[in-house]
Amino acid sequence: MKKVSLLIILLLMAVAPVLAIGEEKPSRQMDFSFFVDPVAGPELAEFELVLRNNSDMPLSFEFPTSQKYDITVLDSKKKKVYQYSEGKAFAQAFETLTIKPQESVKWKESWNYVTAAGERVKEGEYQVTAKLKAINVNGKPIADQSLLTDAKTMYVPGQNPVFMGIKTEGSKGKYKVIGQVRPLNGKFFYSVEDGHNQLVNETEVVLDSKYPQWKPFTLNIAIPENKLPQNGSVILNLYERSKDGEIIHTYPVLLERFNNN
Repeated sequence: MKKVSLLIILLLMAVAPVLAIGEEKPSRQMDFSFFVDPVAGPELAEFELVLRNNSDMPLSFEFPTSQKYDITVLDSKKKKVYQYSEGKAFAQAFETLTIKPQESVKWKESWNYVTAAGERVKEGEYQVTAKLKAINVNGKPIADQSLLTDAKTMYVPGQNPVFMGIKTEGSKGKYKVIGQVRPLNGKFFYSVEDGHNQLVNETEVVLDSKYPQWKPFTLNIAIPENKLPQNGSVILNLYERSKDGEIIHTYPVLLERFNNN
């Protein structure tokens, strides 16, 4: 009986380390997301790229050069009309980007709709693909390559005959907009919205000139902070109205993006 008891004790001692290993907590997942948000304006497209650390530990992304990402735009025939990296030089040295838990890094780029051949692209749908150029995360290769790429569709408008050279400045509800306009009837309108709510109702602007003469203009726009979106974009819509009251020659302008994630 003593021999049997001794044998059981020895077996339990031998198995104990294995049980302890089996009870260890699983390794924390290196969870991250990468996406592109394209906004197609009348004269140029703006691309916001976001790399977010969704995990509970810091993530260090290793890049083989100073290039962190690339952006490619294809037309409806899958022909490339724009690539961010073309004509650019990048330092040929490894770089590391560390992002804290639950935080994001954002980059912004723009494209003025002109191809490498110097021609403006036609109105229509285009596919935007963003590629993160990281090769390792915390020293380990990225197994799921789909996490490094995001694709979106955007609609490029035709060239606007009434508004041009629009520029903006300001933030947090206070914006200044300058540009040139040549309205057919000597006046134009604007409103501001966030995609869900009207932040500034339709406002009429009367000028002392009209088409085809270009006229500089300035708008000062104020929106109470409590009306600004927590997540979303504030868009200024410039436009004319036809003699029948129909909205024509719309020119949307991105004033500011808000993202509290």
